[in-house]
Amino acid sequence: MADEQKKQRDELVSKNMGYVVTLARQYSCELLSTDDLISEGSIGMIKAAEKFDPSKGKPFVTFAAPYIRHSIEEAIRKVTGDIPVLSTDESLPVGSKNNYTLLHVLEDKDAPKADQSLEQNALSDDLVRAIVFLNEREQAVIRAFFGVDTERQTMAEIGEKLGLKRERVRQIRDKALRKLRKASIEHQ
Repeated sequence: MADEQKKQRDELVSKNMGYVVTLARQYSCELLSTDDLISEGSIGMIKAAEKFDPSKGKPFVTFAAPYIRHSIEEAIRKVTGDIPVLSTDESLPVGSKNNYTLLHVLEDKDAPKADQSLEQNALSDDLVRAIVFLNEREQAVIRAFFGVDTERQTMAEIGEKLGLKRERVRQIRDKALRKLRKASIEHQ
């Protein structure tokens, strides 16, 4: 049993290394190379793979993202924690190479999150493949609710578009999700 779990963990890690690379590139640290950040992110992904439970229905990349980010950020904190912080009245010696600032390690909040677009694309791909099990109205609700090939919409917006009440849209969505879960279990 342990060998099978290790094999599954290793498979999750190897399949998602590109995701770690994408996340690591969102960070910048003069004291750590991109390869170092990727290595640290890989450690986080391994921890996530050990704790991941696919039966909960959450995509692995969604589950692993906080572990990967934490490992990368922790590595940056460890390296930068050794650098003395100068008060505003202190000055650097002439010719000093220490031009390290907080901006070198802060995440760019305006940059699109790689995990969000990757998660959305993975979800969209899975839904497109599975949606054939649904009738036309169920497909329309699921596509609009999850934003597949369209902007994501609320149940009220979907109801208005389809001439249905919000509660009826929720019922259709829930029924469609049950069908998708059943189809997923039958095709594993």
